[in-house]
Formats: sequence, structure tokens, C-alpha cells
Amino acid sequence: MRKILNVTILLLITSSFFAFAQGEKEVQSVKTETVTETGITIVDSYNRSVTIEKAAVSVVSIAPSITETIFALGKGDILKGRTDYCDYPEEALNIPSIGSLREPDIEAIAELNPDIVIASTHFTKESLDKLTTLSIPVVVLADQDSFSGVYQTITDIGLLIGAEDEGKALISSMEDTVNSVIDAVKNKATPTVYYVIGFGEYGDFTAGGDTFISQIIEMAGGNNIASETKGWSFSLEQIVDSDPDILVCSKFWDTKSSIENTNGYNNLRAVKSGNLFTIDNNMLDRQGPRLAEGLKALAEILHPDAF
Repeated sequence: MRKILNVTILLLITSSFFAFAQGEKEVQSVKTETVTETGITIVDSYNRSVTIEKAAVSVVSIAPSITETIFALGKGDILKGRTDYCDYPEEALNIPSIGSLREPDIEAIAELNPDIVIASTHFTKESLDKLTTLSIPVVVLADQDSFSGVYQTITDIGLLIGAEDEGKALISSMEDTVNSVIDAVKNKATPTVYYVIGFGEYGDFTAGGDTFISQIIEMAGGNNIASETKGWSFSLEQIVDSDPDILVCSKFWDTKSSIENTNGYNNLRAVKSGNLFTIDNNMLDRQGPRLAEGLKALAEILHPDAF
């Protein structure tokens, strides 16, 4: 189970920073979007100007966060393809899979003939070039360096699929949740927190200070012990030295039990005192519409008396 934890989550998370390594151009934040008489134009995270004639009615999603956003905007019926990892909401499982995040089946996408393919940080330049060669419009939306990036992504997707009003309503609802959480934990004592992404034979991984998940920890009223670290790699020695008040891990794959039986982790004060908590990590790891819910769930763990 620990192997699944590392391989699956790290693919979804660490690729946010490293998917465009080895000479590939790094994605940047989305710049702008416009609607004119000639169509809808998005300047995407590759600084590419992508135009479609009208709001898309058939879409292939190449990221769980994109799939969740389209459903949250009430447009699940326009999704014609999704990745193996797009498992929420449950209805998404009825949509044909086009394969993995980084190496989707280009032929399968072409057969679906979508109005647009919407991808995220995991999408490789090689796959982008192949689809472009086939004249299939592709937009890459990657704002994963900050919590607020999710609002821009929702705005852009709403524009592309004709759900601008729904996007504004979704963002407003998320902002309400965020503000209520921040107000609830304001002036509370700040516990030190370690968020477990991966551990064991593949190494120790968490959310460094330059990640949106670290921002969530701070917004939830916690003090991320990895705040001085960049990226996702950490070490057991650093965890032991910090000996955090609280550990938070995935509720899946029997992760809690594995941590409790892993040398080093089992001697941490938080583990010994019963302050190892589980959470639906998909609400935190995917920069999608459930991010505000993930913030609230984490805040309820750190400050149960505030809710």
C-alpha cells in the first residue's frame, strides 16, 4: 500500500513542479482571456494564444482538477474523455479514459474529435505538439503555485465551455468558505503541522513553502514545518528534528496504519499522542473546486473547537 501512496500521489503532486524538466519549457500562469466576434481566446500557461470559434460542447480533460471543475460548473455532459486518475465525481467514471496524465493516448483523443483539450501541469510538451499537429485545439492551464490560481482556472474553463456565470458563482461560494475558515481560526494558537504526501522506500515527501498546499496549511491556522523548503522533497531527519504537534495524511490506502508502523514516524510525539489525522487528500492535492472544502476540513482538524 505504501508503494501505491508514493507512486500515485507523487505523480499527481510533484509533477506540478517537474513535469516540464529536461529541456521542456516551464508553464507559466495564465495571462488573459478574451471573447470577440471571431471566437474565444485564451493565452495559456505556455504563453500560447488559443482560439476556438465558440463555447466548446465536447471536451477532453487531461487532469482530475479539470474534470472536477467541469462537473462543478454543471457541464459534465460535454466531457468526452478523461484520464485514468479522473475519479470524481462518481459520474466521471462513466466517461471513456484516454490514458495517463503525462502520456495520454493521442489516437484515442483524435477519435473523440473534441472541440478542445484542456490540460494542466502534468501535460508534456511532446503530447501538446502531437495534438497540435493534428489540429486539435489544446489549452494548458497551470496555476499551481498559489491557492488563488484555482480561481483563474475556473474562470478560464468557464469561458471556454460557456459557463461564465456558473464560474463566478462557484468562485464566490469558495471565497465565502475560505473567508469563514480564516475568520474561525483567527487569533487561535498555531500548531506545527506536517502533511504526509509520501514516505518509506521512495523517500519522504510533503508540501514545501512554495506550494499551494503549504498556503492551505497556513490559511487553516497551522505552521507548516516544511515552510522553508522548496518543492516536495523532505527527510525523516527533518521531521524528527521538528517533532510537529500534528501529522495529517491521506485517508486512503491504510496510510495512517502504515505510518504508525514505520520506524521514525512511530516515535514522533504527534503519532504517540494520537495527533495523526486522516483527510481526503484529493481535496487538497488537486487544485480544483474542492480546494475550499479541503481547507475547511484541514482547519477542523487543526482547530476543532473553532467549528
